[in-house]
Order: sequence, then C-alpha cells, then structure tokens
Amino acid sequence: MEIWEDIAANAEEGSKRLVAEYGDRLFSAAVCICGNDNDAEDLVFRTLSHAVAKIRQYGKRSSFFSWLYSILANFHRMDMRRKGFNALVFSDEHPERIDPSPNPAENLDSRMESAIIREATARLPEPLREIIVLRYFEDLSLREIATMLKLPLSTVKFRLHFAKRKLRSRLELSLLGKTASYKGQTP
Repeated sequence: MEIWEDIAANAEEGSKRLVAEYGDRLFSAAVCICGNDNDAEDLVFRTLSHAVAKIRQYGKRSSFFSWLYSILANFHRMDMRRKGFNALVFSDEHPERIDPSPNPAENLDSRMESAIIREATARLPEPLREIIVLRYFEDLSLREIATMLKLPLSTVKFRLHFAKRKLRSRLELSLLGKTASYKGQTP
C-alpha cells in the first residue's frame, strides 16, 4: 500500500510511517533552508501535519517527496514574508556525512572544501540557493524542481546555470585564497 493510502485509511498509523520514511530527509532540507535546527523542526512538524490533514489533495502528478517539499517550501516562504526578510541561511549545524576515508588529512581537506562550498552557496540570492539545494542537496530532477516551484522548466535551467556560474567564480576566489594562505601570501 502506498504511503498516501495508509494516511488516508488511518491517519495515526500513516503518520508514523510518514515520519519514519520522510522525516529525516525533510529535516535535512529544512536545516539547509532555515539555517538552524529549531526553525527546521518547527517547519517539518507543520509540513507533516499539513500533509496528513490534506492527504486527499495529493494529486500523484509528482513524487510524494516533491509534494511534501513544496509544502515545506511554501511554509518557509510564508514565514519569511511574515518576518520581513528574504534570507536563506546555511548553518554550520547542518548534519555532515561521515567520510570513511582512512586519511585524516583527506578528511580535513574534505570538510574545509565542504565549508567553502556551503559558504559560497549561502551567499547566493534566495532563488538561486533554492535551485542549488533542490538539485544538488536533494538530487531532484529539473522537471521536479520546476513542478515544485511552479516555474517554467526554462527558468529553472537558467537559474541553475546562472547559480553554477556564480558559485564557480566564488569558489575559484575562495580556493585561490586558500592556496595563497598556504604559501604565506595574500590573495
């Protein structure tokens, strides 16, 4: 039985399955969007509650996660409008993947590069950050992103291209600064 059918048949049992299957993934996305665990937890809770209450509105036109993420993104946008700012903040609190590499120096370099990428991504304007998060952090297709954000596919492609160009130039500057500092120079 599909998850939305479980929820429609028995909201309590279906909710348990919903949290088990999608809770962590939504929380990860919410931390990227909100920038802190407390706001992310609240956002995920509201998203899951709304999904259970409105399960009959799931139209099966997109993946179930895409539908959940669109609810999460809409709640976040409402919060941002209410708070009066348009900042998508990446936090150092974001859970990191454990690197199984045996070499501690490689692990340190990997974490430093991850921090540089996170910092460069955080400086992008919100529409570009959102596209990067959905494409590379959530591994969604361009078509899923377009559906989720209610944008034409061409707009998603343009924003992704533009965001990657901006990221590339910022990362080149950051990496130049990193190598110059290793040599005792200033960039």
